[in-house]
Amino acid sequence: MNPYSSNEIAVGAFVSLGLVGLAYLSVSIGGLEWGLDRMPIHARFASIGDLKTGASVKIAGVKVGTVDGIRLENYAAEVDLAVDRAVVLPADSTASIRTEGLLGESYILLTPGGAEDDIPTDGRIGQTEPALDLIDLLVKYALSSDEATGEGDPEDALPDPFE
Repeated sequence: MNPYSSNEIAVGAFVSLGLVGLAYLSVSIGGLEWGLDRMPIHARFASIGDLKTGASVKIAGVKVGTVDGIRLENYAAEVDLAVDRAVVLPADSTASIRTEGLLGESYILLTPGGAEDDIPTDGRIGQTEPALDLIDLLVKYALSSDEATGEGDPEDALPDPFE
């Protein structure tokens, strides 16, 4: 004799299936990746802006790795990257910090160079471009507008559309 009714078995199977689905969603949303063969690469930036550990590393818009760590070293930001081993980066490649859209999340864009030699495992990307700070750009633009007109009124720097 079966000590459980068919309703109890169906409810148990439904709950188990729900727990498996919840575990899958937790892992996929959390960004946990396993089974990928990644190599460590380092880059030094003067400024990283809002870059965070776990951010994407992309080439031509395709994700090829993640940011593993960020630390201060000799008054510069040392960023540790984990890049897919299948991606071969020439020694003169460039790493730039970009943002998704105007106010989106920061990521690192790798632009491969044309050198014969490749960056080795645990190597360093020599050419980097720091993150652009939108506030700094606006302040620079506002100050250059004032200097161009010789006056402090920003409206004078703009052309009059009705003239």
